[in-house]
Amino acid sequence: MQNESWLVKKDRVWAIRFFKDKHPDEDGTNYIRVHYASCRHRFLHGITPHVELYESKKLTYEKARALWMLSVEREWEVSMKPLWETS
Repeated sequence: MQNESWLVKKDRVWAIRFFKDKHPDEDGTNYIRVHYASCRHRFLHGITPHVELYESKKLTYEKARALWMLSVEREWEVSMKPLWETS
């Protein structure tokens, strides 16, 4: 996984952002952050306004990779561009 990756559901209402957590845990473990978001106007092929973040998870690399693979096997597509503004 790169520093940041994006998935968008085929209906383009839901999206997921995967990215490396900036700070490892106290034991030195690096995690992947997963943000779930929706847009009732549908996600564009690029930055979309009016995005609502719903959930954030902190997963190990292995769990994040498994989620990514399972999502792509189902109703999710890889977005080559970011889907919303991040800071």
